[in-house]
Amino acid sequence: MRKSTKMLAMGAMAITLVVPNVAMATEKIENNSNININLEKRTVLLGDKSKISVSFKEKQNANSITLNYLCYDMPLSTTLDYNEQTDSYEGEINFNKDPEYLNVWEIENITVNSETPKVLSSTDLKDLGLNLDDYKVTQEYIVTTPKSLSTYLQKSAAPVKKLVGDERQDTAVEISKEGWANGASKVILVNGNAIADGITATPLATTYDAPILLANKDNIPASTLQEIARLNPSEIIVIGGETVISNNAIKNLKQSVRRLAGVDRHETSLKIAKEIDDNHDVNKIYIANGYKGEVDALTIAAKAGQDKQPIILSEKDKIPTSTYSWLKNENLTDAYFIGGEDVITTDVIHRIADITKPAEGQSVYKNRVYGIDRHETNAKVIERFYPQADLESVLVAKSDVLVDALAAGPLAAKLNSPILINPKTYVSSYHQDNLSNKSAKLVYQVGGGINDNVINDIAYKLSERNAGSHTVVIDPGHGGTDSGALNQANKNIKEKDYTLDTSLASAQYLRDNGVNVVMTRDRDVTTALGARTDLSNSINPDLLVSVHFNSYNTQAKGSEVYYKYKDRNGGTSKTAATNILNSILEKFSFSNRGIKTRLTDSGRDYYHMIRESVAPSVIVESSFIDNEQDQLLVNTPEKRKNLGIQIGKGIEKTVKN
Repeated sequence: MRKSTKMLAMGAMAITLVVPNVAMATEKIENNSNININLEKRTVLLGDKSKISVSFKEKQNANSITLNYLCYDMPLSTTLDYNEQTDSYEGEINFNKDPEYLNVWEIENITVNSETPKVLSSTDLKDLGLNLDDYKVTQEYIVTTPKSLSTYLQKSAAPVKKLVGDERQDTAVEISKEGWANGASKVILVNGNAIADGITATPLATTYDAPILLANKDNIPASTLQEIARLNPSEIIVIGGETVISNNAIKNLKQSVRRLAGVDRHETSLKIAKEIDDNHDVNKIYIANGYKGEVDALTIAAKAGQDKQPIILSEKDKIPTSTYSWLKNENLTDAYFIGGEDVITTDVIHRIADITKPAEGQSVYKNRVYGIDRHETNAKVIERFYPQADLESVLVAKSDVLVDALAAGPLAAKLNSPILINPKTYVSSYHQDNLSNKSAKLVYQVGGGINDNVINDIAYKLSERNAGSHTVVIDPGHGGTDSGALNQANKNIKEKDYTLDTSLASAQYLRDNGVNVVMTRDRDVTTALGARTDLSNSINPDLLVSVHFNSYNTQAKGSEVYYKYKDRNGGTSKTAATNILNSILEKFSFSNRGIKTRLTDSGRDYYHMIRESVAPSVIVESSFIDNEQDQLLVNTPEKRKNLGIQIGKGIEKTVKN
């Protein structure tokens, strides 16, 4: 599973709500690799067991292997014994550990327990042809009370680590401690109250594997001095002239101190670029406006730092003469322009194109990255330069005060991770696509002032367990003491069992195809109607689907789907009803009873699950449980699984189009 569901808001919850399910049938993913894994379950609850077997094309000459799974920092191991008859290693994984963050168990490595044991790392397994994503196991969580819903949210989010100090310089110290626990040979010193010169410092810092620490104009804060002492650098590089950090401020530093400064921020950026070039060849540049593009420079800083290529500050209509003269001799192969026409005109791109020799088929004219504001520009940078779905981490900094993002640049570059610049009180809509399409092993909050619910929302969306950009609630009708409809000829045939079988199959199909699913129950428990809709309304899904089986007089038969009356002239619930019914009828020869609405005498939707659901919602009456002809089509678990898959396909078509 991968990626985002919408953030659950706390609402009134009743007991016995369940989020999501246990997979059923043994799953074997065929491949042409030199190793194959047969995994019974890919969705489990705490305490579940899953059979597993591993076979190799090349004989391992070992009586057993040890399969090691990892959920963040929690390990889970199982020993598989060799079965000569099947030529495979067989055993069982016991999911008896409750991770602090309830996300996804991933294969870390396999130890071959031969006379000379060897460890096949995740990289080795990939080299053998194994797609590790196929063998991730999602651990689910049962929601039983309002309190446990809050716990579910915390567990199913990516871990959050706060790098927050009382003052901006203290935050920079926390960042330094995180990235340079064992010290650093150099430190970059920037004025935390006048960051214009420092916005281009990140690639210089990464060139020297150095943190950025903050000073004031006339003094160095005590926390910064303490961190310098801990880091024990041999040299401190001060960014900016004496009007930015005075000689008096640095005169008592024990280390060698060197200043990089120009007459203005443009020249300072040039001096930094030259220093980078002294250490390794500069062949790529990132350009931002020196006066109107401070946030653009910080947005690209982590990527420039990762590449160890400079950020060049330009004017709106031209590159400063001294900078351009130097760039002409650098044999540039690429250049990127961060900001729109209002901050960097096409004239600047023309000038850089004249001195750049990109690879065949490439053009710097394709390299402008911008949005209508700082948040969209930041989102576009992340989309362009961090295309991978699985990120090591994401650093989140507030967008109204830029100094935290400045200090975070070298750490982000070190982790090959983006800095997400966001408002303090809400998640910018421009970040939604990135949050929906990516996961992160860790979310850093850099600096204070960001609302906890904003960080929690971002972490929840970036969790590896949350799949796709769409969320669906599936409601298996009835359950527990409420059996639902009964087959009159055989009263052991109960609607509650049929709805659960069908719904579990729908949920698994959707998860396998990138749609996040939350279920109102995953086992035979009593769940009030109000509790079901409360859960759905808390999640605000794209669609709620309540699965049922009908009964009447043993003569009525066929499939029908009910939808919201307000959508009678067109809308999501009507579209869903059509897609689901058509999908069922593609594979099942039920009578077509059509899509319908039903109202109370007062003109409201008749069915609670439709009436009380804020989201688009439908009720699927799959077939008539008391009709012999219908029963022949759904009378085995395998047939009900196929029915669930067809319902899932109809749901998928609705939410993805």
